[in-house]
Amino acid sequence: MAEKISVEEKILQTARRLFCQVGIHATGIARIIEESGVSRRSLYTHYGSKENLLKAVFEAEANIWFRWFDCDLPQMECSPTERILALFDLMRDWFNSKNFYGCVFINAVAEHEKSNGWIQEVANSHREKITAKLQAMVAASGAQDPEMVTEKLNLLIDGTIVTAMVTANSEIAHIGKLAAGDILRNAQ
Repeated sequence: MAEKISVEEKILQTARRLFCQVGIHATGIARIIEESGVSRRSLYTHYGSKENLLKAVFEAEANIWFRWFDCDLPQMECSPTERILALFDLMRDWFNSKNFYGCVFINAVAEHEKSNGWIQEVANSHREKITAKLQAMVAASGAQDPEMVTEKLNLLIDGTIVTAMVTANSEIAHIGKLAAGDILRNAQ
């Protein structure tokens, strides 16, 4: 039996999929309404505008990452290094899910004019929050120069996401995990 989801969640899921698969500019409100099966009034009641809907999509994706860093990874009974590597297992699961269309932050910045302030600000803010969480894990692993190691891992994580999206190959996460292991071993 399919899980019943709210009208608000239907709109959000449809917008997230379309914004990532088709593009933010190419996705009109009419298409979101049609594909989510909700009324125009429902969309505007819950989100008010396409921009607010995009902000909600950003927040939903950010929440995936915060759940990983704040709940899933801390609960693992393993070393700090193994916990960092486990992030790539979580990413592989995401890549295998029917809800993987790439990273909405990366996609949005790539699609928009680079001087478009608010989208780049939201993406940078998300990156800074995730970087702080990752850097705390890197420091706990005993790595020398946690800032540099974190930046190396950030590049690797972003590259893994983009490569998984481009190739539709979730096993890219395993290669990312191997490379992260190399980075962390060399940082000790």
